Amino acid sequence: MAIKAGLLVEFMQDNVPTPGYVLDEQGGKFRLLLANRREINLTQARLLPWTGPAINASSKDDIISALISHKEARQKIREQVNVLELWEMSQGEVTEESAEFFAGLMESEVTPDTAAGYAHALLEYKNHFKFQNPLFEVFNQETVEAKLLAEKQLKEKTALISGGAEWFKHLWDLYCKHQYISEKDQAFEPKEPVLSTLKNLLFKHMAETESHEENILWKQVTKQIPDETYLAYYLAVTWKLVPEHYNFWLSKIDYDRTEGFAKPFEQELAQIQALSKNIAEQNNSVFSPLPAEQKQYRNALHCDLTDTKEICSVFSNTCSKEFISIDSAGTKDIDDAFSFTENPDGTKELVVSLACPAFFWQFQSDFDKIISKRCTSIYLPEQTLHMLPEVLSTNAFSLVEQQTRPSMLIKAVYDKDNNLIDSELFFAKVTIRDNLQYLACEEVLTKENEENALDFAQALDNNFAQNYYPVNYEKYAPAEEARAKALKYKDTLEKAYAFANACLQKRIENGAVIIERDDYDVFLEGEESKTIVHIEAMPQSPRAQLIVSEIMVIANSIAANFAVQNNISLLFRTQNVGMPREMAGVWKKPQDIAKVARLLSPAIAEIEAKPHTGLGLKAYSPITSPLRRYGDLVNQAQIMHFHFFGTPLFAKEEMETMLMHYNMYNGLAGQVQRSRPRYWRFIFMQQEAKRQGENCSFHGIISDENDMYVTVSLTREQVLVRAKRQLFGDKAQLGQEVLLRLGKINPLLFEVSIMKVQEL
Repeated sequence: MAIKAGLLVEFMQDNVPTPGYVLDEQGGKFRLLLANRREINLTQARLLPWTGPAINASSKDDIISALISHKEARQKIREQVNVLELWEMSQGEVTEESAEFFAGLMESEVTPDTAAGYAHALLEYKNHFKFQNPLFEVFNQETVEAKLLAEKQLKEKTALISGGAEWFKHLWDLYCKHQYISEKDQAFEPKEPVLSTLKNLLFKHMAETESHEENILWKQVTKQIPDETYLAYYLAVTWKLVPEHYNFWLSKIDYDRTEGFAKPFEQELAQIQALSKNIAEQNNSVFSPLPAEQKQYRNALHCDLTDTKEICSVFSNTCSKEFISIDSAGTKDIDDAFSFTENPDGTKELVVSLACPAFFWQFQSDFDKIISKRCTSIYLPEQTLHMLPEVLSTNAFSLVEQQTRPSMLIKAVYDKDNNLIDSELFFAKVTIRDNLQYLACEEVLTKENEENALDFAQALDNNFAQNYYPVNYEKYAPAEEARAKALKYKDTLEKAYAFANACLQKRIENGAVIIERDDYDVFLEGEESKTIVHIEAMPQSPRAQLIVSEIMVIANSIAANFAVQNNISLLFRTQNVGMPREMAGVWKKPQDIAKVARLLSPAIAEIEAKPHTGLGLKAYSPITSPLRRYGDLVNQAQIMHFHFFGTPLFAKEEMETMLMHYNMYNGLAGQVQRSRPRYWRFIFMQQEAKRQGENCSFHGIISDENDMYVTVSLTREQVLVRAKRQLFGDKAQLGQEVLLRLGKINPLLFEVSIMKVQEL
């Protein structure tokens, strides 16, 4: 219909069809009178395709009255239109049509008001129809379903962003007031599904596992809140989703702190325990050759867990040496023991017994994938997290006294000058005679050497003693039973100590750089918000620890050299850096440790042997803790397979792939091992500062200084803090003992400010 004066037309205004009366045409534009008495000029392109009827009116008031009347009539028609029924009738039949066509499908008579009413209805159902002037496109079933889903998701997202931002802002306000949500606050929690989405978002952001889309959502719901590093943790604690002091570091690496990770493998673990028992109870028998065919998974013996006879035959022999272990009083995962003999001619024989999980290990199995991801045991003040299930790590394979266990053995023979003259790696059963404790052994060694200290004690510099915090000897004293056990091996311990000390001196001559720090006992009392942290000075056991540490160095270096000689790829530990000759030695003073740390870069894992500067060795490969470290388990399997078949279990290329995953998982676990105990030390400092107020002081020693800053090593807390030099005055010098008052302690960010310095 041609547009002319007197017609009722419609145009879109604010996305709504609006009626107007055509007064006349001027310069290609139509002058319209609206129901609100305004006049506007529009081009024909702005007019909607449904026009009419003509309005016969003699005055402006009559025109406006007619516009209102037609608008109401069209609204009434629009309300009666069943658009979904109209869509079902037309979709699949037509692609696009006019408003008049769709009105004709339902109405016997189509007037201009009828067509307009139907057009208004179609315009509102944008998921089913699309208006492309002058026709309406009909969407098919698939398109409509997709658009409805998108619309639903958009509504949910809008509600989530709106409700989430408001709720998170409320939680933040409570956190700033040091409050938690109450029953009153819970009444204003968002409803489902927004509630579950927000909770899931908090946990994922804490663990840093959210997707790109979830990260965008996080930014939208927290835009009203300061961008704090640990915001998700603060909100989750305030919401009571997690307890205060929640260990989100473990969440980041998906490390199950319970034994739940082992439940799917209960049958396999039962087989392993039964196999271990069979080996322990089996009498000596003739060795039978192992089958060479490959089973479902990679195994150092090409056996699965049902090949009991073949596996047990590996351990048909028993090593008759007298083995003892030395560990902390609470240690349950005992993976190393030793036998030490000094012959009349001065030669010495050392045999190291190692727990041997490699004999049953099914590499590339589902169980192996979980253990390889856990990668290492983690020792925290609140909990010990074993890499292996405890039925294995502290039971079936732990070298518990008076129990027979399958073992990997490393034998080393030394001449009277403590030079290595022979070594051997083999596999057999062992029976551990006794599990000894460090402190009990130290008592035996100290009493004997009080007046004639050996070189190792001298190397620690007798002029330096961190005795500012007194030791409660009575609390940490070993039980009489532990003392009696250690005393039985007095002669062995003394000879082993003298030997270990001599080996250490040889390593120092080869450039070894040894850092020694006193151990302080960090323990917790109470739970959640009521947790109190304690740090206490405890008796040291340098002689007993030297015996164990030096024996472990010997075993690991022999394994590394064996691998080099036989072209076996292992997970070596390397530290191939140049050090000044004068840095070789044992360092314990904080200022000396700081100097060494600046020069000595951390050791790394590689599959090719390179020097380990800090240990003074040409090759070093950890193998002595297969119950605690996955890398040691892999190394053990490599050597075990070579021992029986003449080739390593994994080729170099396979080890390169394994190294990549090992470095990643071991690095993540290492972050937890470093960060969590450090967090508790900062909590201790915070609690002490609050408890004692201005009277609180922390003992430390200046370990580093320059023109701008002075760094202090806190003695008990074993944390480095620093401040600008002017706070210390002109007398700040390395080794100076000071008392510090600390403030602004942030345990999560590991930040602290030195408020006051007092020289001692």
